[in-house]
Amino acid sequence: MYLISGLLGSVVGAAGTVIGGLLAILIGKRAQEPRPFLAFAGGMMAAVVFFDMLLESEELGGLLRMCIGAVAGGCFFALADPLFSHKDEPSLYSTGILVLVGIALHNLPEGLAVGSSLVESRRMALALSLLMLVHNVPEGIAVCLPLRLSGLKAGRIIVLALLTGLPTALGAVIGTAIGSISREMISFCIAFAGGAMLYISLKELIPAAGKHKVFCALLGICTGFFMTLLI
Repeated sequence: MYLISGLLGSVVGAAGTVIGGLLAILIGKRAQEPRPFLAFAGGMMAAVVFFDMLLESEELGGLLRMCIGAVAGGCFFALADPLFSHKDEPSLYSTGILVLVGIALHNLPEGLAVGSSLVESRRMALALSLLMLVHNVPEGIAVCLPLRLSGLKAGRIIVLALLTGLPTALGAVIGTAIGSISREMISFCIAFAGGAMLYISLKELIPAAGKHKVFCALLGICTGFFMTLLI
């Protein structure tokens, strides 16, 4: 059971991000002016946070816990931002690493949900895993696009995308071991990751587009909104 949950968590966490990473590599390879794509990715991430993650967090743990978790996540990354920014590195690289950490944090509660549902029903766990896999595609674009535009090689980007699956695998094993994770704890984790991702979108990705940031961000938000509806 633990092996199955770990493998399922790895696939859920990594596959969608890798697919998004491959799309980001294709976009970055053809981009003459990369900055609008960053704002588009930021808008997609903001849509996922507002129309999916925060709503799910509120449903699981209530409005107050959702707000506390989101604020905590945003403050954490505001304090951690200088640790990832170095003068000898391109700013896009630092942005990509920040997004990567935010997605990894988000994947842990996803793994908890998969692992705990696996105890109840394998069919339920597989259906939930498929939804989460598709859900991770726009996040993969947001993770990998800044890294690609910073000049990082495609192979390294895919490896980093694969690493985002590790927290999901860990969460799935923990969820299977406990059998039933506290809804309040999952709510806080999702909101924390959502606040972190929202900070990255508003602080790093969307402002990078300059004068085109409003239009590109709105386009990304609309795209992300429709993707959450389809998922």
